[in-house]
Amino acid sequence: MQKIVPFHVSEFETEPEAMAAVPGRFHLLGEHTWFARGNTLSMAINHELFVGVSHRTDSNYRLYSVALNERKKISASNLKYRKEDRWANSVKAVISSFMEYGIQIPGLNFTILSEIPADAGLGTPNALKVATALVLRKLYAPDLEEAVLVAILERANTHFLKTYAHRADILCALSAREGYCVKTDHNRVTAELIAFPSENYSIVLTDTSVPRLLAREELNRRIQECIRAYETVKMDPDAPADFNQLTEEILEEIVSIPESVRRRVIFIIRESESVREAVNALQAGDLFGFSRIVNRSHEGLRDRFEISCPELDWLVKRALEFIVPDQPDLVCSRMTGRGFGGCTYAIVPKENAAVYIQRTEEYERIFGFKPVRHIVAPAGGARVL
Repeated sequence: MQKIVPFHVSEFETEPEAMAAVPGRFHLLGEHTWFARGNTLSMAINHELFVGVSHRTDSNYRLYSVALNERKKISASNLKYRKEDRWANSVKAVISSFMEYGIQIPGLNFTILSEIPADAGLGTPNALKVATALVLRKLYAPDLEEAVLVAILERANTHFLKTYAHRADILCALSAREGYCVKTDHNRVTAELIAFPSENYSIVLTDTSVPRLLAREELNRRIQECIRAYETVKMDPDAPADFNQLTEEILEEIVSIPESVRRRVIFIIRESESVREAVNALQAGDLFGFSRIVNRSHEGLRDRFEISCPELDWLVKRALEFIVPDQPDLVCSRMTGRGFGGCTYAIVPKENAAVYIQRTEEYERIFGFKPVRHIVAPAGGARVL
């Protein structure tokens, strides 16, 4: 709690009246199945973002980012998306969504302190939205149910920011517990905690540092191709009512779908099933089975969904070198997030973590980018301080 207080006092000459902390996250499996109402398996990490707020005498908003050393001034009468406002649009989106719900938000000072690794695809924007929503609920809507809070946050994404709902990010942030990962059911809008055996294993996130200028556009193109393919499938009288019930057998019978798109839809079908299989494996203590599911998922992302890149694949291979034939253990690695760069996660026995990191020292010489590594652990969820 004390981390953010001195920054807020220094900037605004008053202590914060409400504060919240929200963890970063990465997705283990299923982050690209949301549009098909599949499931996602995610993990909150022990790196947090903090928000503190205090009242102003006017009706405007002042935002201060400690990590970026940037300040934004927002007029309450012109609460609109502006590309140049970048990170501040997340705060504006939540304020706007609260107001659309009928909760008036007066002038406020915001201080934001993020310890989530920047530009690594670890959920910083949605952590900021969740933290903003928690402090606003504490001050102006303490009886607001969590389901309504989730809906407000999803609307901030879909209506104000014109992106998808990021349901897995929101539910992971709100529901996470130390030592667990979170399964998001996009159809039921629920989160389930799954125990994760982190005590004997190290989780290493490696940021490839590859520039990802086209990552969002390319990923959106993949997803839109899948949606259009399903629209074609739905013309078949035997087609299921929703994407989540689509099978490879049905897909193979539709000849008008390009083969490259068919491969991507098959990946989504298999990935949805992989989340269910992975949860069952963790609950049964089958760590070798869980590892195979994760490693197979990366192969699908590389070969079928086609959003990996040589840098990601190289890092994954270094982790898989710790697999010992005929010795079942938890050894797995996969890219996570939008792809075309970004992060991999590697889960290896703790005694192998330092060796894994040492083996990846060659990465910069080969690819020309300096990797950034973070050893993380399954962390607890968002909280009001």
